Amino acid sequence: MTFVITSCDQTPSDTISQSETEISSPSDTSGDSSSDTSSDSGSSTSSDPVFIYEDYYNDYYDSIESWEDGDDLREQLRELINYNVTLVDFDGSNKWAVNQQADETFDNFDRVNLVYSNYQPLKSYTFTGSNQGWQREHAFAQTLGNFDVNNSRPAGEATLVNQMRSDFHNLFASDGRLNNSRGNKNLGNVSEEMGTIVYPTDYFGNQTGCRAIESVDEVGVNIFEPRPEDKPMMARGIFYMATRFDDLDVVEGISATRSKTHGMLSDLLTWADGEVSRREYKHNLGVYAFQNNRNPYVDFPDLVDYVFGEKKDEAGVLNKLRPSYYDVVIDEGEQQPGEVRNLGIKDLTTLFQVGHSFSKADDLKVFTVNNDFSINANLNTAEFNVSISDGYTFAMSDVGMMQVNVTYQDLNITYEIEIEADPSLLATYQYSLTSSDPFAAFRNVTGLNGIVHEISLGSLDYNFYFASGKLYNFDAANGRGRQFGTSTAPMNNMYLETKDDFSFGGKANVNAVYIVASTATTGVDPKLDVSIGAYSFAQRSMTIGVNNVMYEFVLPEGRSYTGKVRLAFSGFTGGALYLNRFAINAVS
Repeated sequence: MTFVITSCDQTPSDTISQSETEISSPSDTSGDSSSDTSSDSGSSTSSDPVFIYEDYYNDYYDSIESWEDGDDLREQLRELINYNVTLVDFDGSNKWAVNQQADETFDNFDRVNLVYSNYQPLKSYTFTGSNQGWQREHAFAQTLGNFDVNNSRPAGEATLVNQMRSDFHNLFASDGRLNNSRGNKNLGNVSEEMGTIVYPTDYFGNQTGCRAIESVDEVGVNIFEPRPEDKPMMARGIFYMATRFDDLDVVEGISATRSKTHGMLSDLLTWADGEVSRREYKHNLGVYAFQNNRNPYVDFPDLVDYVFGEKKDEAGVLNKLRPSYYDVVIDEGEQQPGEVRNLGIKDLTTLFQVGHSFSKADDLKVFTVNNDFSINANLNTAEFNVSISDGYTFAMSDVGMMQVNVTYQDLNITYEIEIEADPSLLATYQYSLTSSDPFAAFRNVTGLNGIVHEISLGSLDYNFYFASGKLYNFDAANGRGRQFGTSTAPMNNMYLETKDDFSFGGKANVNAVYIVASTATTGVDPKLDVSIGAYSFAQRSMTIGVNNVMYEFVLPEGRSYTGKVRLAFSGFTGGALYLNRFAINAVS
């Protein structure tokens, strides 16, 4: 059987033929699970291939050829991963950017994968307090390693502490609540013999498969067991930290706070025997892009055993070990790194209002992702299909959640959008101003100020008054609606008030009034007053120079009033008011 090994830096056509190297299939080299070599997880045997590791990792490991024992290997790895490393400060301007790239999902690039939990929050939904948003979890807990902000290290180690705290090979996007549940507990397997098992929940209150032990015989032991799919990645992150920093270590038993060690060595070795997932590989690539160093235990999983496990007294040769690239990227030689693997989306609009339209050009970007995680140029809108028609206008019947399916050739991806109704569109009474509304008769007519005028708007009669100025055009071009006043003839102290007590559709108890309006950009101090019968809402200042702002006057739940509804505008001493629409809601 002949394999072709492809460089990650080459195009699919630039392959290196290994025609003289006969490589057994994985089923031939895995061995019996009960054999002496089964725990090596793909380490060298007589039938293993000789991999050209520098081709897979762009010569990153070129300085490491062999080692005499685990201590020698550990020192070589330490020198390698500390060489020319770039610090991305844990509290700096890029503190979220690393995980936003390293932990982004494989297909929806607006979201991130989390450790400990299944949901995928938006990249932008980062921690702000009270467990809101996702956080960054240290696999090697800060207080165990004594590199937290309250560490007990001497002042001269401040730079070292910041390097430890800020190493993103040890930082993973995490659910905030589960991050806090883990706290500074040792990561390890838990069992009923240890004590009472608790099942911490994520932000939504869901149990996710994580377990913890809080105490044993009234002695706090602090053990946290992640989900099975997170274990290999977390273990290799911990082993990385104990390799890069020479005063950190991984030991048996339960490590104490400030011990500079992480406990549960045997458990972590078992976890690290697990396969490297595409998610873990992507995390390694993402951190490499920022820090300029890699996690060797992700690229060559068998190295863990040589440094921390049963082979730590043995010599070894790097090109005898199976690189994860071979399994994760090229699928045991069956795929080319530059071949398209899946469809991707980003820059999604996920919240729409009734009356707004969907645009293929503006509301999503679609692209393809290759086996080696590289991304191809965005597809043009003619190349992909969406289950929503381009230009479709959302209606009231669409309110709620909607699945959107995107297809390109034989690839597809689904995401979810939400359609909301502007609350004014649900109101009992609604009125939108138009170019032919009753106010059109007042346009550019002088001498109408200081007089109460009766007008009918949508089957309701109103009293309309303004102290000064005149009405002007209807602004259709900018969608702002009817213009009241100009810079030279502003309409000040204007109001609209129902002629009689409000009653519409058999409902008279008003609990909300909505106004959509705009103002001129300068020369005004606009105010808005709304009242229902004898009740007056607090006066509101209007936003200057922003088009079609929604002003909501809503009573607390269970409260309503009867009587005339009055909308009053004041403070227009040198600019115009634009009224787009208004609505009144009554509950009974």
